[in-house]
Amino acid sequence: MRIDHLVWYTPDLAQGRHHFTSRMDCEPLYGGEHPGEGTANAVLGLGSETYLEILGRDVNQAESSLDPEVRALQGAGLYHWAVGGVDLEALASRAARAGLTGGALVPGGRLKPDGNRLDWLCWGLHGHGFGALVPFFIDWRGSQHPAKAAPRGGRLAGLALHTPRAAALRRVFDVLGLDIVVVDSAVPQVVAELESGKGTTVLTSFTPLPRGYVI
Repeated sequence: MRIDHLVWYTPDLAQGRHHFTSRMDCEPLYGGEHPGEGTANAVLGLGSETYLEILGRDVNQAESSLDPEVRALQGAGLYHWAVGGVDLEALASRAARAGLTGGALVPGGRLKPDGNRLDWLCWGLHGHGFGALVPFFIDWRGSQHPAKAAPRGGRLAGLALHTPRAAALRRVFDVLGLDIVVVDSAVPQVVAELESGKGTTVLTSFTPLPRGYVI
């Protein structure tokens, strides 16, 4: 398993791209729009199979198409994150045997601005109560991994999850096979450290913590 990507949301995608251009080793690449979802993205490589997705409002789509939680977000910050490099069917079966509730395996796909197609399969847990502290899981189904097409802007130096329910979250992660730092803290939060030639950039999640991407 590996951290596949982090999703950082901003209402202004152009401003978000500038934010990371000034802090990382290159400018994020425009990745295209998400039809029917009200958003578009830009991507920045953080490793051979890890990247940052800068998610922003797509002004060419109606604001009403945004997910209500996304529409209510104030400012910019980490919205959710994804894990890859795992057999999703086996993971879903393991979670079910442990009494965790998971969703269906959900396929998706879209065309990128360069005409190439991305296809993916996603899976996630339901009803765990930890919001965006728990990732969703993704398989790119033979598509070129977005990190390979994205300019390399630096690397993911660390990811830590802060929660007042640290022991309970660690139990969930043990079932899922996730080796992620979990910190006892009064305020639930996702904290990521990115390193580039320009130094260290710390990304934090929104407060209050969003529910994350629900599959």
